Amino acid sequence: MAEKRINILKPITDILSGNFFGKEFMQKNLGFVVYLTFLVMLYIAYGYYADGLMKKASELENMEELNSKLHSSIKELNQISLQSNVLKLTENTGMEELKQAPIIIKEKK
Repeated sequence: MAEKRINILKPITDILSGNFFGKEFMQKNLGFVVYLTFLVMLYIAYGYYADGLMKKASELENMEELNSKLHSSIKELNQISLQSNVLKLTENTGMEELKQAPIIIKEKK
């Protein structure tokens, strides 16, 4: 019986010489190559999808921060615009609060 020697370096020499993707290999493994190509494309698409989600999450965090600043500014404005605070702020200018309702003067024609 003739012993068949297994050449361990054959796959490496096939890759380096370019015969790895030769006609015989492609015919035998076309389905698997298509499957691997699909998986690579899916992996790349998922990377872009995840990157988009991260950008949206970052924008939402920024929006939450801005929303918080808005609410604190509104609260501060409401405190400043209270009647008692307005009186204190206008005390130095000589303005006083009216004790009676203003009188409407009508012109006779």
